[in-house]
Amino acid sequence: MNEMSDTSGRMVRILIIDDNLLIRHMLKMHIELASDLKVVGGDEIGARSVDLVARYRPDVVLVDFDILGSTGKKIVEELHQAVPEIPVIATSLNDSDTNVIIANEAGAIDFVTKQADSVALIQAIRRAIAVSRPGQA
Repeated sequence: MNEMSDTSGRMVRILIIDDNLLIRHMLKMHIELASDLKVVGGDEIGARSVDLVARYRPDVVLVDFDILGSTGKKIVEELHQAVPEIPVIATSLNDSDTNVIIANEAGAIDFVTKQADSVALIQAIRRAIAVSRPGQA
């Protein structure tokens, strides 16, 4: 994996919002294969996402687009409105064109299926950092 894509030399901090604990652990395992990426927190309740961003101060947020008790669209919109400088990547088991379009319209910078391999997930995170911090990725 690419060592230190963030030229500031600091870890890229990621928050995961997903209602499935096993999925959160799987995503964390894939993400932390890259030495400069660190999952700083996770939660199953989408309604707490803005508070969690304030608490953990992530550089990127992964949001389950199919989360129970809310909608991924609503969570992405709330995050985009509250902290537009922090890129949000939508994740889902369902990679239909409709979901991708809705996620992008809500403010997600990218969309990654939960079946994606580690390389695809890490590349999406790196693209999000490149867009949010030009010249640092």
